[in-house]
Amino acid sequence: MEQTLKEKFKYWQFVLYVPIYLPFFFLVEKTTHDVTYINIPLDECIPFVEEFIVPYFLWFPFMAVAIAYVFFKDKKEFFAMCWNLIIGMSLFIVVSFFFPNGLDLRPGTMPRDNIFIWACEYLYKIDTPTNVLPSIHVFNSLACGISFGRVLWREKHKKSAIAAYAMAGLICISTMFVKQHSVVDVAAGLLLSGLCFLLLRRLYKHEANDKSDNV
Repeated sequence: MEQTLKEKFKYWQFVLYVPIYLPFFFLVEKTTHDVTYINIPLDECIPFVEEFIVPYFLWFPFMAVAIAYVFFKDKKEFFAMCWNLIIGMSLFIVVSFFFPNGLDLRPGTMPRDNIFIWACEYLYKIDTPTNVLPSIHVFNSLACGISFGRVLWREKHKKSAIAAYAMAGLICISTMFVKQHSVVDVAAGLLLSGLCFLLLRRLYKHEANDKSDNV
């Protein structure tokens, strides 16, 4: 019985992180002041393309599918992925507390009137352009995309694996085209997620029995 409870806690510890993370997230949002804008001139070269709101919002089902699939197929990969997510979200909170940041990228007036524009306006209402470094949207997309793709590749579902990688990349790119994130915080999210993945891969000794090193 004791071993069973320990086994269960190994998985539920990740769920328990969510109610710990959320209060800090909302606290950061409410207490943010003296924001440092981190957008750069390169961001002005990226056009506003409202259709990218579709992959942007697909982040939520993509994360859910990736986490569920990896959980049932590869427990070692699941642990590495979850710790990657936890590290990223925790880093986000720390950076936001000590370096309040924001963006000034959103269009002053919408250039058109369509369903994609309505979705962008909804996004702008529910999510402020503050505390964006590193981009959690990007960090988590890469963390889940890599693990999801690796498991699919090992199971010989190579087309599905490539699709998972492509979707993760599309979600990351979409954040800049809907003017929700900048080149700076997207690059930070990609870099940090990649570094965390490499660190955790070594920690869980994936290279010892991993046949997907060429992915």
